[in-house]
Amino acid sequence: MDGLSAEGPVTASPTVPLREAFRRFWPWVRPDARWLPVSAGLLVAGAFGEVASVWLFKDLIDDVLVPRHLAAFWPLATAMVGVTAVAALFTFTGGYTATRIAERYILRLRTATVAHLHTLPPDTLESRWRGDLVARLTSDISTIEQLVASGLIEGGAALLSLVLFSAAAVYLSWPLTLAALVVAPLFWFSTRFFGRRILRRERQVQRRAGGVTALLEETLRNSVITRTCGQEVREVERVRREGEALLDSELAAARVAGLYPPWLNLLQMIAGLTVVGVGAVELDRGMLSLGGLLAFAAFMAQLFEPAQQLSGLAPVAGAAGASAERVLELLDMRSPVHESPTAHDAGTVHGRVSFDGVRASYPGSPDRPVLTDVTFDIRPGEVLAVMGPSGSGKSTLAKLLVRFLDPDIGTVRLDGHDLRELTLTSVRQAVTLLPQQAPLFHATIRDNIAYGRPEASQAEIERAARNAGAHDFVMALPHGYHTRIGTDGFQLSGGQSQRIAIARAFLRGTPVLVLDEPTAGLDPQAAEHVIIPLRHLMAGRTTVLITHDEAFARMADHVLTLKPANTAPCLDGDTVPPGTSGADGA
Repeated sequence: MDGLSAEGPVTASPTVPLREAFRRFWPWVRPDARWLPVSAGLLVAGAFGEVASVWLFKDLIDDVLVPRHLAAFWPLATAMVGVTAVAALFTFTGGYTATRIAERYILRLRTATVAHLHTLPPDTLESRWRGDLVARLTSDISTIEQLVASGLIEGGAALLSLVLFSAAAVYLSWPLTLAALVVAPLFWFSTRFFGRRILRRERQVQRRAGGVTALLEETLRNSVITRTCGQEVREVERVRREGEALLDSELAAARVAGLYPPWLNLLQMIAGLTVVGVGAVELDRGMLSLGGLLAFAAFMAQLFEPAQQLSGLAPVAGAAGASAERVLELLDMRSPVHESPTAHDAGTVHGRVSFDGVRASYPGSPDRPVLTDVTFDIRPGEVLAVMGPSGSGKSTLAKLLVRFLDPDIGTVRLDGHDLRELTLTSVRQAVTLLPQQAPLFHATIRDNIAYGRPEASQAEIERAARNAGAHDFVMALPHGYHTRIGTDGFQLSGGQSQRIAIARAFLRGTPVLVLDEPTAGLDPQAAEHVIIPLRHLMAGRTTVLITHDEAFARMADHVLTLKPANTAPCLDGDTVPPGTSGADGA
């Protein structure tokens, strides 16, 4: 059995009552709340025009066709055309306003959710499949909108239209109206019966859809390893298997949701036949004219349309409830790193970095520390090499320096200030982290270098690229600095991508530098091309150099050798202890 699955990172979200979900998502509607009654009012005005048009149709039958008084035809026909045109204008304007509200809501909610995700440590997001996150940020948010914004407008307009058509029907003939309402309790029962079942199945559909999106993103991203390992059939089978699970969920939801409209149509037919039967009696008794009966039938058709719209909110509410649970799961995630209300700016940073008895663990595993009793003090401009075996906490140390994580015990200081006393922005403006994999965007080389300083001039960008040894190969590209390099820099070699990242660090010019295995994965020649600009980058900057390369570590003023968390680390003044090489897995 294949051990790879889309199930792991795409777990079921906590169940949230629909009323609570509506309350939680209402704040993003509030900026456009004043337009909700405007949109609904315009739609109701359009419905009122339809009522007037039907009433004119009644007069056309009773005053023109039955008595054959053709002279009255043209005034009535002209009035009907005018009323219908005005009603269409109201309906269009109301629908357009509703769409505008809906799209602005989606924009605000998606932006707010992404902003919240950016407050979380990278590890929190990396534990989830990106495809599932993308599904929650796109399709799930759009589904929520259909209830909280569009659903509110359509539901309000349908309810008012229902009252309007009902009033017109009662005014025309209350006995026929009572006959039509015989099926009203069946409508109510049907909504509750189908609504609950649709909600359960939609939850499963949303979870499966997120799994498929995540799996597609993963299998396409890893196409190189798939082909080199000859696992194309296996990956296709994974996609097919997860797709079949989604298919089963979709069909289960479709069976319930598909039965709902025909059942409502049947109830509508029963009500219509009841109206025709009672109407025939009323017509025979002279209590109702032919035009009145036909007009009442038209009112019933229009009456059932908003009734079906209201009933149709049940499957919408089911899907929206399932999507709300998935998005709220993201919004309810909290960062373990918090900025103190009394935090202050770091001011001018000289670059002294110190750890004092630091013990660190990851959220959810407080009894399994990654670092224990780490202590060191490096002065501005000095280089500390951090070495140790896999899992000893080298990358965790780097995360502490940029406050992706806070220590459980002990203190991390910058120029003597506890990092927890400083604002997150000022800490990260003082520290540049260069991770193992050079993070590049689907953008131009210029934009990638200037990412940390978007306002930088072209001259500053080129100077940074020269310092990083990147200028020559950049100029050899078809469009130079305006060459678009694609996602993760797929047009560049590993060494070239790393030099672009180094140029970005040069341009930022922060006093503290954290290099996390900067030559990992590079061949000796590419590593040599990277080490030279790294030497220039480190000059005059406080640098924490995480490496397993002993030759590279000899550039350091101090060497810190990390060991498993249950043993104390070793700090050596100027030599590299033997037998400390190893890849970082922390």
